[in-house]
Parts: sequence; C-alpha cells; structure tokens
Amino acid sequence: MKMEMCKHQLKCDFYGCKNMAKYSFSTKGFIRKDLVFCDDCMKKMFECFSKTMVPKPIEAPFKGRKKKERV
Repeated sequence: MKMEMCKHQLKCDFYGCKNMAKYSFSTKGFIRKDLVFCDDCMKKMFECFSKTMVPKPIEAPFKGRKKKERV
C-alpha cells in the first residue's frame, strides 16, 4: 500500500463530497483503481481510525534492560 499526493485533478471518492482530491491511496492491485481523497475527508477518516486503533510506541534502542536483583 502506498499513499502519495494526487498527480491529476480528480474528484474525491467519498460519496457526497464534491471537493477535488489531494491524496491518492494505492493498494498495488488489490483494488482495481487508486482511491483519492480530499483534505477534509482524509482528516475525518484519520479521526475515525484513531478512535479505534492506537499505535504502540517503539522501544528506544538506547534504553538499557533492567537487571534482575541477586538474592
């Protein structure tokens, strides 16, 4: 999957939206055509995704592991 800026002037793919698309989402063959979104629809879609999925932070490579105490 790949997200990039739209190269051509296209209408947003969301039903009822009449804005011009700014972003193109390519699935490399899983869907027959690229999906295109305007700035407003992309923000609304991101808000919906962020409510259901929260990204996990990566562990810092410089952080040392805690050593077990010897008894």
